[in-house]
Amino acid sequence: MRKIRILYVITLSELGGAQKILFYLVRALYQDNFEITVACSPGGELVEWLKELGAVKIVEIPQLRRSVSLLYDLSALWRLGRLMAGGCFDVVHCHSSKAGILGRTAAFLAGIKKRIFTVHGWGITPEQSRLRQFFYTIVEKAVAMISTNLVCVSKADFDWGLKKRIAPSKLTVIYNGVPHHSLFKAGFLRAELGLGADDLLVGTVCRLSAQKNPLYFLELASVLLSVNNSLNVYFILIGDGPLRNRCEDYINLNRLQKHIFLLGSREDASSLAGDFDVFCLFSLWEGLPLTIIEAMLNKLPVLANSIGGVPELVVDGETGFLVEPGDKSQALKKMIKLLGDHKLRKQLGISGYHKAKSDFSLDRMVRDYKLLYNS
Repeated sequence: MRKIRILYVITLSELGGAQKILFYLVRALYQDNFEITVACSPGGELVEWLKELGAVKIVEIPQLRRSVSLLYDLSALWRLGRLMAGGCFDVVHCHSSKAGILGRTAAFLAGIKKRIFTVHGWGITPEQSRLRQFFYTIVEKAVAMISTNLVCVSKADFDWGLKKRIAPSKLTVIYNGVPHHSLFKAGFLRAELGLGADDLLVGTVCRLSAQKNPLYFLELASVLLSVNNSLNVYFILIGDGPLRNRCEDYINLNRLQKHIFLLGSREDASSLAGDFDVFCLFSLWEGLPLTIIEAMLNKLPVLANSIGGVPELVVDGETGFLVEPGDKSQALKKMIKLLGDHKLRKQLGISGYHKAKSDFSLDRMVRDYKLLYNS
């Protein structure tokens, strides 16, 4: 039986949620009845992970960049078109907004019959001007017309697509899945930072960008440390990005170096997070964040902003707490409640673990995508 030839296209190869999902899919499929090629920008963690698999062809395209550039975008489109014209692919599956537009356009022009786009959160975001949001919505509608399937990673993204009438008949939901074995390695992070078993750790894992709102996490940490001296609390921020310098400046200006640790990007973040007592994510917009699923699989209670697909992960009062974006008093109240009640933390963490294991498993995600590729 002939193997199904899949070309995955993603913009960046840096460490991120979309990159992890693509890698999990490739790792699960490349030894099955699939022949896989991945096109992406060069030099990131994704490229290194794929090289370790050995049997996956990698095509690095430097012109694939997040920012809009007519010259680079046209060049990337031409490179993708040449790749598809000579590759005889059965499926082109695109991840991330820029790759979604260029990849589907190239696949349509190359006559590839199955053109799939996974929406890891729509590229239309709250910080954009109304004019830009309108323009990007028009672009998404246009490219949806030449797509065969639009996969949303959350019901929230699905509903948004329906509301904006972005090819409603092509929309479906496939929840992200995460491998649940061997995530937790107790004591590694505490040993690295010189912290004891009785110290309380509040942590987040995120890209240091406007979307993930890391300065808000630091502001909450600063307030809690100033008003509550009865708890021996430390705050951990794992990640890197354009706001790194601003985060470092905030920590230094407020003399918080002894209680807040900025660890940078870590490939073992999901394991290190197992040492947290509370996991936080205060993003301003989201698709379906893998870091929350990983935290739940580590049996951690989650405190997060109620946005995007987050409420589909975190059931308020059952697997963690949800707060409205910007409501610092409520966020602090819930954080103090969690830190002061070990039994509650354990109860919420166990409930979250069972929910993540049943609803957001890697096996279920891979099975759903296989059905899509074979249909």
